[in-house]
Amino acid sequence: MFKKSYFLISLWVILGSISGLIFSSFYGKTNFYIPFYHDISNVLERTSPSVVNIWTIKKWRAWQEQSNEFGFKYNRRVVKTGFFPNGSGVVIEKNLIVTNFHVVKEAFNQNQQLLVENHLGKTVMAQILGFDSEADIAVIAIIESINLKPFRIRKNIDQVKVGESVVAIGNPQGLGQSFSKGIVSAINRTFKDKKGNFLQTDASINPGNSGGALIDDKGRLLGVVNVIRSTSGGNQGLNFAIPVDTVMEVFNSILEK
Repeated sequence: MFKKSYFLISLWVILGSISGLIFSSFYGKTNFYIPFYHDISNVLERTSPSVVNIWTIKKWRAWQEQSNEFGFKYNRRVVKTGFFPNGSGVVIEKNLIVTNFHVVKEAFNQNQQLLVENHLGKTVMAQILGFDSEADIAVIAIIESINLKPFRIRKNIDQVKVGESVVAIGNPQGLGQSFSKGIVSAINRTFKDKKGNFLQTDASINPGNSGGALIDDKGRLLGVVNVIRSTSGGNQGLNFAIPVDTVMEVFNSILEK
């Protein structure tokens, strides 16, 4: 009888421990791997609603050929309106998005309208809530709710190791949401002209990725893509992201102002 009870208690303890690891892994708090759920295609599918494309509505004057009622053609100056890709953004809270300040700087300085596009292609107007130009971080809010999902944050960012698998998500060249896989190439990189430390990655990054996400293999946000250092401006150079702990610190300070 005693042996049977001991066996049942041990079995329940083991099952409880395994269940705890699985649930903790769902929330990104352990490194326990769950087949299928943590397959890269499923991770990307779950994180797609957490990254947005940011566009600017610009107006400019241009010559346009017109005809009068007698069929004579002439050129006339007209005002044209168009959409221009600025970069990317990550969803931190419901309807609140973090991006790089340089992504929205021109829109802020010239009072241009911003549009946010989700992974399904739906767009909505947005406004800048605040920014920290030294940290190159801005917070924007969408005017109407669309299908967005806040990121799960990597809590132990100080434990990120060189060689970890990462994925960059963004809007390179304004072509729409795109993914590129790589590793953490280095940590704690610093620059004379930039504030704070940076994560370095070899994941392919191009203009338009700025403000997008750098995630780990479980879909947790590691950082916000910030800068490319190369002679051409493309992914042939070195790619860097602002660590998520710095992002959250600036995000909270902007909201408190």
